[in-house]
Amino acid sequence: MKTIRNLIYLLLIPALFHTAAQAAEPGIPMLTLGHVGHDHQIALYVAADQGRALEGPYGVYLNPLKDREVYELVDGGKVVARVQMIKVEGGSGMPAAMERGDIEMGLGGLGPVAKFVDKGAPLKILAPLNNDGDSLILRNDFPADSWDSFMAAVRKSEKPVRIGYKAPMAVAYMILTKALAEENITFGNDPAGKDGKPVQVITVNLQGAENIGASVESGIVDAVVLNEPEGTLIVHKGLAKRAADLSSLPPRGKWEGHPCCVVAATEKALKEKPDAVRSLLRAIIAGADVMAMNPQAALAAESRWTKTPPEVGRKSIASVNYVIRPDTQWQKAVDTWLDLMLSMNRFDKNFKDRKASEIRGKLLDLGPANDALSGMKLNSGK
Repeated sequence: MKTIRNLIYLLLIPALFHTAAQAAEPGIPMLTLGHVGHDHQIALYVAADQGRALEGPYGVYLNPLKDREVYELVDGGKVVARVQMIKVEGGSGMPAAMERGDIEMGLGGLGPVAKFVDKGAPLKILAPLNNDGDSLILRNDFPADSWDSFMAAVRKSEKPVRIGYKAPMAVAYMILTKALAEENITFGNDPAGKDGKPVQVITVNLQGAENIGASVESGIVDAVVLNEPEGTLIVHKGLAKRAADLSSLPPRGKWEGHPCCVVAATEKALKEKPDAVRSLLRAIIAGADVMAMNPQAALAAESRWTKTPPEVGRKSIASVNYVIRPDTQWQKAVDTWLDLMLSMNRFDKNFKDRKASEIRGKLLDLGPANDALSGMKLNSGK
């Protein structure tokens, strides 16, 4: 089924891009933007839904031409671009779409973008969107209700405990593996380790978030690690219970404020459409600032764009730390994440055996975001 969906997606992208290109008027560039469609990316959705209300306080806004698809990007009273919003697959789907040229900017995970750049993809990370927002969810009848009690149950279990994850590059999976290692828990994708002895935890690739709820409910896995809003949604449906926020996992304090979704762009877009890229960053920043001042705006945007029930959205949004500035603290968190990827041998080409600070220097281009922020007054004080 997933293969069929991916095929349909690949067939539709050229048509969407052609439609977008036709919509652009001479002299007004078209900017294609990919988004995954979950609540880590609400800043964009808030900006789109606020429309012209952003013009007074921020000088920039998105004017809908076709709701949730095509927008005029207005900055300083002038239409600087038309933005075509395209929903893409999560994980490696967003950077893959940029590498293919289907989209020019994208919202998605830091790790997958870094992996694509390691392989040589001409992409840059421009700004943060959120930190944290990942959870450990347990089967309702599993005898634990916290990380510590979960570890105690794993150690006492006579058979391996099965923990599901949605993809190898997922933030939640990478944190889980380091936390298990810190606890001296043996784990792997197979029942036996390299030494031939049974592992205590079998990690199960569930091939996407859409399979997680059914896997927990049916008992295929005992637990899952995943991002919001899926974690809260599964708990809300009564399929499972929440045990821990992954930012609290060991080593204690290491994962607090871990970076998740970012704004990225192709080097070609940065070179050919710098003003449009900068203005779109300003709009996203404005959306994040509105969210910080008005949580109800975030909740309304999530409900409309992701179809998440409001009672789920309230809890989900509260567990995510939305970030506006690519400041020193965020850059240090990026280094922590890059160190994690290095320790897991996730880089095997351009970034192999490099220091995290070196990789960060090649991966990030903070110029457009800093330029956007320099002309903005943020009401939230962030």
